[in-house]
Amino acid sequence: MKTIIIGKDTRVNALALGAGKMGEDGTDAARFRIMDKFVELGGNCFDTARLYAGGKSDGALGRWLKASGLRDKVVICAKGSHPSRSAMHISRLSEEEILGDLDTSLSEMGQEWVDMYLLHRDDPRLPVAGIVDALNKAVRAGKVKTIGVSNWTVGRIAEANEYARANGLAELSVCQLHTSLAMTSAAQTQDVTHVPMNPYEEAWYKETQFPIMGFGTQGRGFFASHANGLEQKPGSIQSYGYYPENFRRADRAAALAKELGVGLGAVLTAYVRDCGLNAVPLVSVSSIDQLLEVWRANDIALTESQVRWLETGAAPLCSGEPV
Repeated sequence: MKTIIIGKDTRVNALALGAGKMGEDGTDAARFRIMDKFVELGGNCFDTARLYAGGKSDGALGRWLKASGLRDKVVICAKGSHPSRSAMHISRLSEEEILGDLDTSLSEMGQEWVDMYLLHRDDPRLPVAGIVDALNKAVRAGKVKTIGVSNWTVGRIAEANEYARANGLAELSVCQLHTSLAMTSAAQTQDVTHVPMNPYEEAWYKETQFPIMGFGTQGRGFFASHANGLEQKPGSIQSYGYYPENFRRADRAAALAKELGVGLGAVLTAYVRDCGLNAVPLVSVSSIDQLLEVWRANDIALTESQVRWLETGAAPLCSGEPV
């Protein structure tokens, strides 16, 4: 089981589980069964945010932490400062907004601190200094162990960390971004604040091995719908369906899953882990069956040739090597 280290000593096992929508009926009982099973399997990281589940994700996670008594066994990744969905171009990155969202999350969870606190979005028009200073206030107050971001470009991460080093401050230690076999772009997702993995970001992440929590592993159901001959949802078509290569990638992923004897979700999850990045897949599930399928990624290890074939359809690197 792969473990990545984020910051000084935050260890995330295998994959991270989104604590947003869990369970078909959205009840605590359904959520708690999935969370319990996740920890039983060996998972330890839950990802939550003020935005998720209509603002109910933090509270649900907090109730599970209290009921389970497992706070010291798990890693909590909280996120804040998401723009209003009706005005995504207007950032929420003032010190008051950054720290206010964190305090609200802590209150909802009934916790005094979280392992990681990430900012949902960036605004490149703003100096990094004020953002880094605000996050460091949370660190000094003992409310956060490790700080990071989501949907930031590598240039802004590097700029922020140069400022942090020059001023003796805690650096950004992780980024969440769309990391998937499914290709897309900010233009396709119709979100100007979205920064999906692309060749420019990927080259930096591979060179620096900066930790990633990769979301979008299942392509919002794009792969599963294609494999099962189901009609794609409008969001999946918009984000992925206008790239013909995504359909070819979906076919190759289904073929490899069959060859390896695992579900499609396991291959898609393993791809994020094994594609050369220092990445932990971040997944969302609505049932224990879905959790068990993606967890099977820990039973396989994709070779360099298999990753290359999934991405390009190219022949194996070595003669006779199986796909």
